[in-house]
Amino acid sequence: MTNDSLSTDYRIANGYRCLRNIPVQTNDLYLVHCGIEQCSPGQSFGPRTRTEYHLHFVLKGKGVFQINGLSYSLAEGSLFLLPPATETFYFADNDNPWQYTWVSFDGLMAAQYMEQCGFSQGNYVLKCDRNPQDFHSLTRKILDHHELTVANELRRIGYLYLIFALLTESHSICADAPRPRHHDYTPNTYVEHALQYICENYRTIHVQDIADYIGINRSYLTSIFKKNLNQSPQDYLMEFRLEKAADLLRNTEYSIQEIASNVGYQDPLNFSKSFKNHFSLSPKKYREHYSSHMLT
Repeated sequence: MTNDSLSTDYRIANGYRCLRNIPVQTNDLYLVHCGIEQCSPGQSFGPRTRTEYHLHFVLKGKGVFQINGLSYSLAEGSLFLLPPATETFYFADNDNPWQYTWVSFDGLMAAQYMEQCGFSQGNYVLKCDRNPQDFHSLTRKILDHHELTVANELRRIGYLYLIFALLTESHSICADAPRPRHHDYTPNTYVEHALQYICENYRTIHVQDIADYIGINRSYLTSIFKKNLNQSPQDYLMEFRLEKAADLLRNTEYSIQEIASNVGYQDPLNFSKSFKNHFSLSPKKYREHYSSHMLT
C-alpha cells in the first residue's frame, strides 16, 4: 500500500490538529493519520465504513459511539475503536461535547495488536486506567514531527508503538481482565529467558529477581519450571551454582572459600554442606578425587 497519489496534509486550527496521508513506514504497522479535536455540540461523524483502524481516546467531555446496533455513552478515560469494514456512527454531547485524540492505522499486525490491547471481536469500547493525557501527549508528539523526513517517520511509528504499549500494559493489569492473568509469551519463552538470566547472573540473584526480570510472578515462574524442567527455579539455581563450583574445583587452584564466594555462597560451611548433598563428596574430597583420577 502506498500514498503516492496523495500529499501529506498537516492542518492546525482552533481546537483541531490533524496529520493525514502519511507515507507508509512498515508493512507490520503504519500510521494513516492522527489528530486532536475539540468537537462542537452535537458534532457527528458517519454513519460510515472505513478501510483502516481508528482508535479514539476521550480526553474530556461526553459523546455517544454506535456500532453493530449498540450504543455507548462515553466520557473521559474511555477508548473506542472503529474497525475496518464496519459501519460506525459517533457524535458529541450537546451540553458537554467531548474532546478526543485519535490515531488511524493499519498493517499486518494491526489486528493482533488490537486484541492484545483488549479489543476483541465484538468488544470495541474500553475503560483505560491510564491518564488520558498520556495518549494526548503521544499524539501531540506525532503531530509535532509532521515534517517529511526519515527520522520523523521513525519517530511517528515509534510513538504509535508506545501508545499500543501503554494500552497492552493497562489491559494486562486491568481489574476487568480475565483471570488468571494473561501472559504475552509461551511458557517455553519465559523459561528460556530465565535460564539465560541465571547463566549471566547466578552469583548474586534470588528466585524473585528472576521473576521480576522476566515480568511474571514467582508462582507462575515456579509452575512453568516444574512443568518444563521437572524442578523448581530455586533447585535449578542451586544446582547451577554447584556445577559451576565443581568446574572451578576441577580446573583452578582457588580455595574452597574463594569458590564458595564466586558462585554466590557467602557462608563456606553452607556451601560445603550443599555441595556434599549434591555430589555426595565434600568440596575438598571432590577436588582430591578428581586430581587422583587425572594422575592415573
